[in-house]
Amino acid sequence: MTAQKAIIISKILKAKTVKIDCNLILAGALLHDLGRCQSHELDHAIIGADILRKLNYPTCLCQLVENHLLAGIKKEEASELGLPEKDFIPLSLEEKIVSYSDNISKNNIPLTTNEVISKYRKYYDEFHPILNRIKSLHDEIESLLQ
Repeated sequence: MTAQKAIIISKILKAKTVKIDCNLILAGALLHDLGRCQSHELDHAIIGADILRKLNYPTCLCQLVENHLLAGIKKEEASELGLPEKDFIPLSLEEKIVSYSDNISKNNIPLTTNEVISKYRKYYDEFHPILNRIKSLHDEIESLLQ
């Protein structure tokens, strides 16, 4: 479902003449959960990126896979979550589109921003910066789609 959403978003943005790499978005949407072959925890993104690096995939794709979690994880939060102490923040528009598409995809049912935030409130209190980051990312992508 993530790939379907990412493709739709890419097509809409391309039609609006937004400069994006549709091939990178498609590859990232298809490979973003590659690391789930070894882990179903947050570290699956790091594992997936490491697999791609070992196979000499482009750096931009490896970063996209590594940074797709939630709407990004800051260095301080990463160590709290048992991840390596570094920023995992989607910076490029392609990274943001895949992260957003992943957030709104659940069991073939598209989620609204509020539903995504409600889903993560089970894990983070309502003032946690991750929830604000999710809202900001969703607002950014949705504003581009209008």
